[in-house]
Amino acid sequence: MYFLPTTEHPEKKEVSSAILLTEEQTAALLKKKGSVLEDLIAQIVECGDFKGEKDQLIVVHTHGKIKPKHLMLVGLGKQEELSLERIRRASAYTIQKAKAMKLEKYGIIIPFEKMKEQDALKAVVEGIMLGEYKFTKYKTEEKPKPKVKEVTLFVKKMEYVKDIIAETQIVCEATNFVRDLQNENAYIMTTLMIEKIARDIAKEHKLKINVIDEKQLKKIGMNLLLAVGNASRTPPRLIILEYHGAGSEESIAILGKGITFDSGGLNLKPTTKIETMRMDMSGAAIVLGTLKAAAQLKLRKNLIGVIPTAENIIGSGAYKPGDVYISYSGKSVEIGNTDAEGRLILADALAYTEINLKPAKMIDFATLTGAILVTFGEYVAGMMGTDKETMKKLFDAGQQTYERVWELPLYDEYMDETKSDIADVSNLGYWPNAGPIMGAAFLKKFVQKTPWTHIDIAGTAWWDKPRHYTPKNGTGFGVRLMIEYLKNLS
Repeated sequence: MYFLPTTEHPEKKEVSSAILLTEEQTAALLKKKGSVLEDLIAQIVECGDFKGEKDQLIVVHTHGKIKPKHLMLVGLGKQEELSLERIRRASAYTIQKAKAMKLEKYGIIIPFEKMKEQDALKAVVEGIMLGEYKFTKYKTEEKPKPKVKEVTLFVKKMEYVKDIIAETQIVCEATNFVRDLQNENAYIMTTLMIEKIARDIAKEHKLKINVIDEKQLKKIGMNLLLAVGNASRTPPRLIILEYHGAGSEESIAILGKGITFDSGGLNLKPTTKIETMRMDMSGAAIVLGTLKAAAQLKLRKNLIGVIPTAENIIGSGAYKPGDVYISYSGKSVEIGNTDAEGRLILADALAYTEINLKPAKMIDFATLTGAILVTFGEYVAGMMGTDKETMKKLFDAGQQTYERVWELPLYDEYMDETKSDIADVSNLGYWPNAGPIMGAAFLKKFVQKTPWTHIDIAGTAWWDKPRHYTPKNGTGFGVRLMIEYLKNLS
């Protein structure tokens, strides 16, 4: 899709156009004489067909002196409630309506009086790019709707506009890239496919890559990762990508759980819980999308992407409840439940990263617990850890991007509940209580001194239904959050 910014008045462009209006802006049109376009909108408002209410959208067929054939009016609600998220959603409605109308091009007018135009412009581009996404790779009978090839952006001034559009496009493309990985079939998106994608990204963007295969994993003692992946035909991997954008400055490690399919292992998941488990590699996808976007944006940061990836499946080599394994850190782990596998592969990855890669801080993303859905539903990710400064900045980035995170406590009492009778720790301590917290408490056992943040995305990574600019199934949550966080780091 091509974005064409212009300061030209929309009346002079022969392109169907959308205008986003608050209730107050809509009402004000009745009280003043303006351009031909404003007078036409005033007539519509006077008839009661449009009030500027939140999520309201009508299409008007124009005539006479106005060149656009159609005018799309989209309501933003009350001015005092106007936010970037309202603008994203309204902009998403315009691209969805334009596709339904089979428009190859349309324009969108950005008339925000009490909001910084640069922020509003970014939100419009986000809403359009994210709202257009649909995973249709396997649709063979449904004819795809024609693509919108060009969107004209009517702005007041051109300063910074092209840079904002270019940057926003990169981040949104990376988000949609993550969505594609999440939605892909599990028999295609295997551990070896994740390795291939990582190698492709490394080659394209000149990143350093190191892939530790099953033989090396065994040699160095990553027994938790090996145990989880032992029954699969596709072997486990530890994938390490490095992006150096800031010279000799310290690195931030971003880790992502990469379970390509989670059957639950011998503690098999029941029907209604197992069908969507191709999404259990969402953390890995976020790492790939973030590194890809960071490299394209040339962020002045040093990043290490770490992906432990395995398939948790049933087979003759499946690891068993009650067994004890020695982790990479040297701690022994009792397997209380084979469906608590994500914390196992992350435990080995966190310990390896801290000991060998020595980052300044670690942030991990994982679809770790179904219990986080009970806490927050699909709207907020759970956040826990030892790095208060990073958690505060991630919270702020989440408020800006609407990829929201909320801190949960990691008190000493929870840490005590990870103890095992026969090993150092159990992967199912305190079950069934405090599920998300206990997942993080287990992980904390494998982090020594490095500041660390854990983000449980089991709710936000995968949605049961579409909402606004976010589709059903893979949401791509995490990339926009991380890029916003990284950009704001001093």
